Amino acid sequence: MLILLPPSEGKTAPEHGEPLSFNDLVFPGLSGERRTLVQELEVVSGLGNAHEILKVGKSLHKEIAANQQLLEAPAAPAWQVYTGVLFDALDYGTLEHVDDDLTLVFSALFGVTRLSDAIPSYRYPATAKLPGIGNVGTWWRARLTDQLSDYASGPIIDCRSTTYRSFWKTPPFRTVTVDVFQRVNGELKVVSHWAKQARGYVARHLLQQHAQEPIGSLQQVTETVGEIYEVELVEPTAKKAGSLRIVLS
Repeated sequence: MLILLPPSEGKTAPEHGEPLSFNDLVFPGLSGERRTLVQELEVVSGLGNAHEILKVGKSLHKEIAANQQLLEAPAAPAWQVYTGVLFDALDYGTLEHVDDDLTLVFSALFGVTRLSDAIPSYRYPATAKLPGIGNVGTWWRARLTDQLSDYASGPIIDCRSTTYRSFWKTPPFRTVTVDVFQRVNGELKVVSHWAKQARGYVARHLLQQHAQEPIGSLQQVTETVGEIYEVELVEPTAKKAGSLRIVLS
């Protein structure tokens, strides 16, 4: 089983800790690529129009300035750095006996990390285009595909947003996205804010149950998620990922 998550734009900057160590991140063979991106981001963040290139508001000038010291800044486990509804629901730090290799977070800066990997706080939306990098999704896809194809086994639960799905095209026949709906006047309507929370709870419950008894099929994934939500499995095909359709009460 493998769970894929998006990062959060909001982050908690670590106050203490050793700085970033590229070799300690998952797939250390990508250290050169990660260093290239960090250096590009540091240079861009020192420009007068950095907020325009990074597609963020001028009010985030402190975060942009912090991008210039990423190699010296304290780092902490990614689950402590990433914030927001999904990560609050996941509450990774309270889980016990969980295999850290089962959950990967995709990001523009690092490509992909485990939640236990130590990273600094950074500001780099995947929609921004750094000089020499261009579309970072395309840039990372060329570098992540071989690594992840060898890494992934069993069912894949894809909780990523559309932007980060471009970083790696998962094997569709054993992948499900997590799509969240709510009944309004008898009809199913797609929800956004609560979808993030639901994906966090889904990831948490799957990790808890997998620690007790391995989950090895999409049917087992569906049955496990069905313990906490009303859910329907739309089966994947050879060309298209399936879907866990969660209906909130």
